[in-house]
Amino acid sequence: MRKIIALCAAVIIASAVMICGKTNTVRAVGSAEHTAQDIRQLQRFLLHAPDAALTGDETYDRNQDDKWNSVDLSIMKQALLPQCADNDELVVCFSRTGNTAKIADYIVELTGADRYDIEATIPYTDADIRYQDDGCRANQEQNDKTVRPEIAEPLASLDQYEIIWLGYPIWWGEEPRIIDTFLESYDLSEKTVIPFCTSGSSGIGTSERNIKALVPIGNQLPGKRFGANADIEQVRTWIDSLDLPKPDSDAMMELEINGTVLTAAFADTPAAQELAEKLRTAPVTLTLHEYGGFEKVGALPWELPRNDVQTVTEAGDIMLYQGNQITVFYNSNAWQYTKLGSITDADAETLAALFGDGDITITISLAGA
Repeated sequence: MRKIIALCAAVIIASAVMICGKTNTVRAVGSAEHTAQDIRQLQRFLLHAPDAALTGDETYDRNQDDKWNSVDLSIMKQALLPQCADNDELVVCFSRTGNTAKIADYIVELTGADRYDIEATIPYTDADIRYQDDGCRANQEQNDKTVRPEIAEPLASLDQYEIIWLGYPIWWGEEPRIIDTFLESYDLSEKTVIPFCTSGSSGIGTSERNIKALVPIGNQLPGKRFGANADIEQVRTWIDSLDLPKPDSDAMMELEINGTVLTAAFADTPAAQELAEKLRTAPVTLTLHEYGGFEKVGALPWELPRNDVQTVTEAGDIMLYQGNQITVFYNSNAWQYTKLGSITDADAETLAALFGDGDITITISLAGA
């Protein structure tokens, strides 16, 4: 009976968990904070699947009845759904030994993308990828291009995403067959797909050609192979070299201060793109504090992706500071910032007079939204 209940719960929550991806944090009843991975682990427990990551001390008893069951899953699902980010980038990653997962972590940190990890219904063991064993599972799969390993918890849809970062290890010079399973499961004809891989020495070229030939893809950008010791700066350099889709060049930001509305152009940065997407959903009202006689700074309600560079600011510059604070300048300063935009219709004197000496309340919105 317990397994039947758990199976029903699994059906109910699967789409919610996989739409949001693993990186979204959820807050359920009480003070406990969970990720979608926690929900996945609890589901596996209820299905009697072995999960070495569980210790028994997790805060999964959401209704405080001293047991884990489908009610707890339901509570966690209800908390998860409102927290799903309105994001148009997704990092998809299959990683058996953790090397590719590390690169995926860097991409999420640099772009703010959502994250989904591909897991096989029958997990790959160490023996399955023992390259010197001609009869191992991976050898058999890679030698048969028709094999499609089943994905344990496939995404319900990719509709909300425009950019798909697709990561995998190189097995026998190619992408693992489970990547082909993923590609054939969705319509990518209007998506931008960006492959990345890890390997000991093999390049990414063969897998890129395989991916391009396998399914229609809207725009496949040049991929990148990384070694096991790759760091975030190498990933940043690669991302900066890509011709990523740009936000609508006509989109403008509006800032309302004490009844005065200023217009600003968005910068060409991932942070500015994500800010524009968030403002499409709703304006944001912030309290900005005086700092240094040259800027107003305040906390954002969310993190934006950082690519800080040493900058000498000018009056009207709008900058991201430390990933979660916005700074509007009415004079100049030199520091490491990520640019969000620039006010186009006010000079330094006008801004200084408008901002005054103390705190200000500012509402930021997307022009015309």
